[in-house]
Amino acid sequence: MLPPSRPNLMTVPSVPSSVSAVRRFAVEACRRSGLGQVSDTVALLVSEVATNALVHGSGDVRVSVVAAGHLVRVEVADDSPGWPRPRRAGPEAEGGRGLALVEALSSSWGTRAEGEGKVVWFEITG
Repeated sequence: MLPPSRPNLMTVPSVPSSVSAVRRFAVEACRRSGLGQVSDTVALLVSEVATNALVHGSGDVRVSVVAAGHLVRVEVADDSPGWPRPRRAGPEAEGGRGLALVEALSSSWGTRAEGEGKVVWFEITG
């Protein structure tokens, strides 16, 4: 668990162009905190989780990035009560690998209910 730290917060509309803004926001938060060495992994995983929120969620997407010590925690929230489910993507499938990437590249990840929706979070150790 992260020590108390001030989160970097961002809210974006549920449109495809928001993913690149979320990615830049998360990378910059890592760099400002001295954890630039994990920014590529954070960029990849926040892109996957934010895309899931945009495609399968509802309402605006809220992103929190907390970096403290050697740990970055990213949370992506939306207003849909539907929980993410990892899928097994076939070799020709264009999607279905996002949560597998989160599982493989993060130190830990999970979900929790928040209001009417949910939060998908992951942590990366730098």
